[in-house]
Amino acid sequence: MCSSDLLNGFAVLSGTSFGLIEQIAFAAAGIAALFLAAEKGSASWEKRNFTGVFVLLMVSYMVNGWAGYLCSALAWPLLLSTEYKRGMAIQRQLQLVGAAEALHLFFLLMAKYGGMAALGFWTNLLWVLLACARGWAALSLYKMQEDA
Repeated sequence: MCSSDLLNGFAVLSGTSFGLIEQIAFAAAGIAALFLAAEKGSASWEKRNFTGVFVLLMVSYMVNGWAGYLCSALAWPLLLSTEYKRGMAIQRQLQLVGAAEALHLFFLLMAKYGGMAALGFWTNLLWVLLACARGWAALSLYKMQEDA
């Protein structure tokens, strides 16, 4: 999931797109969130949050425009905040992903809907930062699960 974000970020910088990889990443992330929501013995708030991550990912994929971008920007912070509440030591990753999502969303909306097309380059750079932040968070979660 994180490597596809990184590949797509670099592809956008070069003027191409790896759309299929992005579709596969969204489907895999949604399925993973549903598996987490179906985990036996987990609290109801955890199930609700993981289901929310799935819904946000699917809505962000199906809805065009600013609403889709907003849903996409909320999915990773919700996932990481749920894991943080479960006791995972990912506060720094959560802060970085939240800040990168907010900055990327702001620049994206200004470039696309605010009439500031010149911000497109910076939006693409922030996409790479966002992909790296998501990758670091995913790798940290994986390592913590492996160590447990």
